[in-house]
Amino acid sequence: KWLYYSPNTYKELKLAKWRREGKKIPDGVVPSDAVTIKTLLTTTIPFYSLTEFVTVVIGPYFLLHFFVLPLPLLFLGQHLEMEDMYTNAVKNLFLAEILTNIHGFVAVVTNHAGDDMYRFRHGCRPFSGSFYVRQVLASVDFSYGTDIIDFLHGWLNYQVEHHMWPNLSMLSYQKAAPIVKEICDRHGVPYIKENVFWRVKKTVDIMVGNSSMKWFPESYENKYLEIDTLIAASQKAAKSE
Repeated sequence: KWLYYSPNTYKELKLAKWRREGKKIPDGVVPSDAVTIKTLLTTTIPFYSLTEFVTVVIGPYFLLHFFVLPLPLLFLGQHLEMEDMYTNAVKNLFLAEILTNIHGFVAVVTNHAGDDMYRFRHGCRPFSGSFYVRQVLASVDFSYGTDIIDFLHGWLNYQVEHHMWPNLSMLSYQKAAPIVKEICDRHGVPYIKENVFWRVKKTVDIMVGNSSMKWFPESYENKYLEIDTLIAASQKAAKSE
């Protein structure tokens, strides 16, 4: 959350503001490139500075969440003669932050990485044929099927279905997953469902350089994008008739 999601969420907010203001993205800047703490420390990015990131994004959250919100416990602890109540609360908040970030990494990062996941060279139309195929080829589901298993995964075990239909409810993912898998099997589209701990290993292999993610064949990618364009043009023509 601190090292990846927060800097990139802020970047997306900056991009949205630029689009509203009609501001052009500087030449050589790729909006889809990830912003990390490393890039903030070692390079200059056009979206914001390290100082702005600290003072606007993580600084206020850090102070408010870890020190300001537990302040009533400081006075309550003095009243109850439990002087360590505030410090224990702060320690617990830090511990909870570490554990939830570890859980977030295991539950989210690992079903987007691995030597069986595909990368693509070009963007595609939202909710086109290429879009739906890519959600399957670039995502992994963990074990699923019961409320207990899904709860323990935080309902993050349906990444394929979540990417295909971001607005569906959690129970709808549970119902949709077997149908999606059956359709993929019928058409020969690789639909991967594996144990979360095996996905952790695959992710670590990527991180340390023992393996890398696949590139989707460019000829197929371009052909699918051409088909998407033809279908979109056909639908537009049909609406205008």
